[in-house]
Amino acid sequence: MLFINILSISTFVHADQVENSRVEQVYNMPDNEDKVNILASMAIIETERNPSKHTPPFKLINDAIKVAKRINNKTALTNALNTKAIIFRKFSTFDQAIDYHLQAIKIAEKSLDETEKVDLLMDLGCTYRVSLNYQKAKDCFNKAKTLAHDLQLYERESICILNNAYLYISINEQKEALTYFNEAIKLSEDKKITDSYILSTLGKGISYTIEKPNFKASKKYFISTITSSKKKKRTFYEGVAKIYLGRTYLRSNNLSRAYNYFVEAVAILSPLKNSYHILESYKSLDDVLNFRDFYAEAISYKNSLKYYRGELSQSQYNAAVKEELELFGNPDKEELDHLRNALSELKMHYSFLDSINTLDEEEAAFLLKNYLDNQKKKLNNLESDRSYLSHLLKETEKSAKQKIELLEQKNLLQRTLISKQYWIGIALILIVVFISSMGIMQFRVAKQKKKTNLTLQAQNLKISDQNIEIQTTADQLHETLVKLQYQNKKTEESIQAGWKIQNAMLPTTSEFEDVFSDYFVYYQPRDIVSGDFYWVGRKEDGHIIVAALDCTGHGIPGAFMSMMGNALIHQVVQVEGEIDPSIILQKIDNYISKALHQGKNTDSREGMDVSICVINPSKTHLEFSGAKNPLLIINHQEPTFYKGTNRHVGGNRSSKKTAITFDKSRIEIRPSDRFYIYSDGYQDQFGGPENKKFMRKQLIEKLCQTSNLSMGEQKEVMQTTFLKWKGEQKQLDDLLLIGFKC
Repeated sequence: MLFINILSISTFVHADQVENSRVEQVYNMPDNEDKVNILASMAIIETERNPSKHTPPFKLINDAIKVAKRINNKTALTNALNTKAIIFRKFSTFDQAIDYHLQAIKIAEKSLDETEKVDLLMDLGCTYRVSLNYQKAKDCFNKAKTLAHDLQLYERESICILNNAYLYISINEQKEALTYFNEAIKLSEDKKITDSYILSTLGKGISYTIEKPNFKASKKYFISTITSSKKKKRTFYEGVAKIYLGRTYLRSNNLSRAYNYFVEAVAILSPLKNSYHILESYKSLDDVLNFRDFYAEAISYKNSLKYYRGELSQSQYNAAVKEELELFGNPDKEELDHLRNALSELKMHYSFLDSINTLDEEEAAFLLKNYLDNQKKKLNNLESDRSYLSHLLKETEKSAKQKIELLEQKNLLQRTLISKQYWIGIALILIVVFISSMGIMQFRVAKQKKKTNLTLQAQNLKISDQNIEIQTTADQLHETLVKLQYQNKKTEESIQAGWKIQNAMLPTTSEFEDVFSDYFVYYQPRDIVSGDFYWVGRKEDGHIIVAALDCTGHGIPGAFMSMMGNALIHQVVQVEGEIDPSIILQKIDNYISKALHQGKNTDSREGMDVSICVINPSKTHLEFSGAKNPLLIINHQEPTFYKGTNRHVGGNRSSKKTAITFDKSRIEIRPSDRFYIYSDGYQDQFGGPENKKFMRKQLIEKLCQTSNLSMGEQKEVMQTTFLKWKGEQKQLDDLLLIGFKC
């Protein structure tokens, strides 16, 4: 079984290091197809080895393309162009990647190599999928599938089906993904295609974790994947399946089993850091089977859970986080300094870049494109001037020749007409005058020609200098743009990894259905990660605890506080067994104050607003405590409002001499009561015809008006109302609104 063709050049290349002597050996080889393929493979290795450095892989692949063109080998040129497209894709420069994919496909179509065309179409589809152009990605995969089926290339046909299946996972469409995975499993079983079968069962497990989660089914398929991978010695697939299985147990609040699977995944994947993990024919799936991403994720989950379990100190956890960041491919200091200097230089010389740091990626790209277009227009104007001067010189020479010919004709005519000796003297005088005039004219023509030539040379030199300057600037701008796009992608990947961890710790649908007869949760973060979160749980004695918490800030700072809040409420309720809501708030307040050194450190003002309800086992009464967050009860469209205590949980304290306490309300539960707890994100949103806040009064009125609906229908109305009110305005804060009936 042949792995990615990088392995075939192990004589020349190591995964950890590309030595100069080895590179020289390749360059000293005679120009042939092997040399092209080795250079292309070396370029891919450089991309994987140093994902933050762009120059080395592009130099190698450009040299490979030059060799392929010199030897006029279409197969080698197709491979080199397609490899360059893959490198552009890995650096998130999708327009260039697609252009090189299409060049490679055009050559393959001319050479009538249908098998090669299948692989090229799958690689193009992969680039469209990574760039989020899902429709074009599906078109490419479907064309490749039809062609592979006609050629009886059944393994490639199954890979096309897998590509479509993983595409639907990317857009959280469970039903369509399962349809494709079932088709791939059937084909793999019929044709005995091992890797396709393993990836299909893995994909089915992933499908059952999205949209409408079925954790029991997902665990079944992940365990099946692990069993098949062990049997067929597919170690990488085994490690990936254990990561997904650990995620599933984490979302089911089984932290112990989740931790064990993450530890096993790290142990399995760690020896594979310097090797390659998938077959060459499956390389169109390298975006969904990226080793670096899975390995970093396994380490992240392992370290976070170890820290949560108290097995890592703060300093050890910080060192572990640093290792995780390095696995995501952060650029080294030298490259960051180079990037900063380049941007600084551009800002000094080009005023339009003064505000580049305030622009998002799309606006920056648009501004840079306009600048390059203007520079090209200047170049075109200079080319036009050059063309005009050249035309003027030709016209001057043509005019001079015509005048000389005319004078010669006149001279000939005069000599013909003079037949007598008398006219010889006059003719001689005329000839002298003619020769003098012609000499003067030729002198003037030569002088004008010389002047024109000098002007043209000066213009040529100016055009050449400006062309070099424009090209240099364009290259610098393009390189800067590529690096900015790459850094933006890595930052977003890090935030997405944080979202997965935060989302996995929120209560599941089944946890709410287990404790409430009817409910809804309207949860809409302002950014990817959120400062709002919610918590629900049932004690062994039957008490039910439900809470809505709004942490200081939103985005990444809010997410850090929400993770702390989640851990603290779990500690106080589940570990310490506290069921008095006022005491729960008091303990969380003390824990935050100690953890953030509040009262000593006047810079720390972080805290959270909380609504917490404790329902007795028989559901006859409810106890409520609030920290700046209220409880609303609606009975037959009549509201009752419990404001809670007017102070935060946590927050800066100048003194801790007086104990902080929180009020508690005991409420009898009536059958028709509907309970609502929420953060201030809904009522503080600006919008409407006069661009004002929604306000608490209007929120309560809307909840009363719709309290005759089911909780699910009421959620839809509240969601539609919010979106209509917000309109084109930006969402100002994280939003959390929970309604339930006992």
